[in-house]
Amino acid sequence: MIAFSFGNECFNTPNSEEMIYLVMAPKALYAYRDDFVSRALEFLDSDDELRCFWTEEFRDRVYTPVSDKDLEWLKSRLEKMNQKITIVYEPVLSAVHLIPPEWDDMTVVLETAAEYILFSWGTSV
Repeated sequence: MIAFSFGNECFNTPNSEEMIYLVMAPKALYAYRDDFVSRALEFLDSDDELRCFWTEEFRDRVYTPVSDKDLEWLKSRLEKMNQKITIVYEPVLSAVHLIPPEWDDMTVVLETAAEYILFSWGTSV
């Protein structure tokens, strides 16, 4: 399992207040998507730099499908960092919200052929 934290300085706009967290692991290590999510949240909470009470915040998660529009919007967040960071990944086979998104926060689990990816975007604006 590996986690990345992209703070506001990673974005192309110098005064951005956005952040993205990515946690990735091979699907082969987990029997179910929920197993990956539980472990990813625990992993984030185990680190002093990344701890934000992830496990508590997503304890009552209810997986709902991510619309194509929301998925394209999330991809556009990665593009907002493309002058500084390039992220390439396999095509997304499925995507679900952990909890309903809000205007300033969206957390989803992406599934590719080989990986699970927890993708969390937020802003303080």
